[in-house]
Amino acid sequence: METRQDFVVGVLIVAAIAIVVGALIATSGWGERRYDLYLRIGSAEGISVDTRVIVQGLEVGRVRSISPRVDSMTRVISFVARLSIAERFADGSSLKLPVGSRGELVQVSQISPAVEVRLVPPDTLATGRLVLEAGDTINSVRKGSALEALTDVAGEMSREVRAVLRQAHRTLERVQGTLRNVDQTVTALRPDVNRALEYVVSTMGRVDSLVGRVQGTALPDSLSAAVAHSNQLLLRLDSLTTVANALATENQAAINGTVANLFQISRQLNHFVEEMSKRPYRLLTGVKPLSPDTIASPSRPADSAGGSRP
Repeated sequence: METRQDFVVGVLIVAAIAIVVGALIATSGWGERRYDLYLRIGSAEGISVDTRVIVQGLEVGRVRSISPRVDSMTRVISFVARLSIAERFADGSSLKLPVGSRGELVQVSQISPAVEVRLVPPDTLATGRLVLEAGDTINSVRKGSALEALTDVAGEMSREVRAVLRQAHRTLERVQGTLRNVDQTVTALRPDVNRALEYVVSTMGRVDSLVGRVQGTALPDSLSAAVAHSNQLLLRLDSLTTVANALATENQAAINGTVANLFQISRQLNHFVEEMSKRPYRLLTGVKPLSPDTIASPSRPADSAGGSRP
């Protein structure tokens, strides 16, 4: 009886050992067919033996060794990592990488320099041989961390902001130059405008004197309307001058024409006053206006007015 119990216990122990060994074999990849690929890397930082090899998020192998290489000409040190890759997926389908695949060293955590190797197929398939064979060597690049990418984005934004500030500074300089030109234009126009205003004021005084002398005499309606209209026009000159100073740069030609017209109107009114003072009967016969050729230049209105007296 005891012998039978010992036999059963022994069988259970052997079965448990077999299950554990089978699980170890299944999880460690013992008996799984693999092939080696070699990966060129510029720096061994973060990579070590047993580093995971990933294809599109699925682990397909491990790094088995890392060997340094020294260039005989430049003495630059680089490294070659030997990757052990499974020949098939878990479902039995073939795992062969196309020619042109590359490796990417991606940092696993922000607080650790450890990386994992990601095998990335090419964007376009090469002609000729289609898949990588055992012993082939592929190149790799090191991907920066998310913090480094954020730093790059911040640096790019900083450069763009500096460019915008420089452009804004140049625009402000151009605006300041335009304002200086406007100030110069207004300063240049101010003497002519002031001279025209002084001449108009003197002419208005003479017109008011004439109106006072002939106030008791009935004037034709058309003549009264013309004198009233001229008076209103001249009274608005002050506001027109303010607007002209503000629009001096864009409307300089129009302002010059307005000043010339004001001189012509004042000269005609001056001529009318002189003719009425000398010959009052012309209230009935009318006064012949001056021809444009005899009207004085705006630069010397007083001299021309005095020279027209017979």
